[in-house]
Amino acid sequence: MGDLVLAFIKLTKFETEEAIHNSQKIRADETRCFGTAAVKACRFYRESNAQIEKHLDTLQCTPLISNQMSNEFQ
Repeated sequence: MGDLVLAFIKLTKFETEEAIHNSQKIRADETRCFGTAAVKACRFYRESNAQIEKHLDTLQCTPLISNQMSNEFQ
């Protein structure tokens, strides 16, 4: 996903610098908005994966702690 984001940012920069007519400027703005949305989606995806990994790790460790505690009290 990072490659797609980088490609849109480069395209946006090129279109913004080369825009002469209003229609080209509008297209550059739309591309910029799409690139910004792609960056936000990439960041959200990365953060959500980190959160999922954190919570799955917690779930994986929980039975071990419960088993250890129950063995100590027996």
